[in-house]
Amino acid sequence: MGELIEKQIERYETLLREMWTASAKYLGTFSANLLVERVVWEVSQEYREMELLQYNEEGISCAGISASLRKNPDLPANDMFAKFILRYLEILARLLGHEKTEKIAKKLDEEFGRIPFDCKGE
Repeated sequence: MGELIEKQIERYETLLREMWTASAKYLGTFSANLLVERVVWEVSQEYREMELLQYNEEGISCAGISASLRKNPDLPANDMFAKFILRYLEILARLLGHEKTEKIAKKLDEEFGRIPFDCKGE
């Protein structure tokens, strides 16, 4: 796997950790993990590799996905992670309300670049 893809996965892992930390602040660790579990289940219907995402009370790790990408470099990782992030934020908006989710999305957008999510459209 190329160094560029490794860096992308590291960036996604950082982004997912930030999302998890922000949502755990409002929902609690147990509920944040349930949210991740739900989104992993949904996204894995299309991208089986998403089942390799590791998460617990400490946060999230993409090590399993990264290992899978070494074997299957043609996996559309960007699409997979985009679908995960959008679905996560959609559910989070329903749980927390649009205002708090918009704050989280804005913070993520500032740190990681454009997050294609609009809470007002929900």
